Amino acid sequence: MDGNDAQHKTKSPGLGKRSVRDIKAVLINVMNQAMSEGVIHKNPALDATLNAQLARKTAFKEEDTFFNYEECKRFLQGAKGHPLYEYFYFTIFFGLRRSEALGLKWSNINLELRKLTIASTVTKGTVIHRENAVKTASSLRDYPLAPEQVVLLRQLKEREDEFRKIFGNAYCENDYVFKHDDGSLYYPDYPSSAFKKLVKSMPDLPQNIHLHGLRSSCVSILVHEGLDIKQIQKWVGHADPETTLKIYTKVKGEQAKDEVSAKMSSLIQLM
Repeated sequence: MDGNDAQHKTKSPGLGKRSVRDIKAVLINVMNQAMSEGVIHKNPALDATLNAQLARKTAFKEEDTFFNYEECKRFLQGAKGHPLYEYFYFTIFFGLRRSEALGLKWSNINLELRKLTIASTVTKGTVIHRENAVKTASSLRDYPLAPEQVVLLRQLKEREDEFRKIFGNAYCENDYVFKHDDGSLYYPDYPSSAFKKLVKSMPDLPQNIHLHGLRSSCVSILVHEGLDIKQIQKWVGHADPETTLKIYTKVKGEQAKDEVSAKMSSLIQLM
């Protein structure tokens, strides 16, 4: 496997830079094992280089599909009672990345001061990383909590305490907010697969949306409500304003079409 092979790999549909990097890490480990067993004399994967620009161009853009305000409401109504309802709610409200929502800890939340801090992440590569760190400097951010969110979080904490009593010594102690009833932590792909199944059960919603689309849905709602790009970028923690601008432009474009359609309908009517 040479550099060209690694670059060619990024042309696979939906395969982003991180996935290619993870594949390379796995291949390096496999080749190292083959070397230790005398099957090969050199690890060819070590010389493979990744074409970052090509990876960015070919990576699937999950933010291209998102819910509008009405679709978000219908989704949350349909998700009521689901084990991940609160996870989905906070993801939409604050525009969280999957890693940020999974990394939310009780120590990041002050219910008395009504403040939530995004400071930890859970990511998946060749191994699962649970870190007291965020993606970029702009990702480290504080949010005020609305009174109803404080109530919701208190209910989550009470529910956690109840399950701690039920499971007793079998309960998995940790500081994370979103987890299974026995305290065991969610595998990073679990919210994504649960989200897909939930959307599939709601055929009136866009079906080509991914979990990351809920983050973009937050941007969509804020654009619809008239907030400017800088305010939105700061709220969701976009490091690059172009990401915010892309969604902003798409929403504004759809709004403009609706306005033109309404205007034309009032001017040109069926006879």
